[in-house]
Amino acid sequence: MDITHKAYNRVDVITVSGRLAAETKDALNDKINQIFEENRHLIVLDLENLEYISSPGLRVLIEARKKAREWKLSELDRGDVRIANLPQRIREVFDLTGFTPLFQIYDDLVEAVGSF
Repeated sequence: MDITHKAYNRVDVITVSGRLAAETKDALNDKINQIFEENRHLIVLDLENLEYISSPGLRVLIEARKKAREWKLSELDRGDVRIANLPQRIREVFDLTGFTPLFQIYDDLVEAVGSF
């Protein structure tokens, strides 16, 4: 699995490619926690080149969303994790596991970043 990170003015974009499985999940979890430690809580996960996601990988995503949403500047301004470029095969996993309604999912990275 490869992870790249780009910090924009308000939003962090993490691009994940390859396989997000039990043996690789810690790298993504560590990157997300590093961003949270910098007091940044608006994250877009670009999953365009994600080939596979396991249950432990899904757990990293849901825990990140939960932690991000616990941060609030106000009732209207809170953290979140949003997803861009979800491949069809990964979308099917999201659908089967009930993750689809939990995340705001965008077909375009620019649209996802602009949604914050």
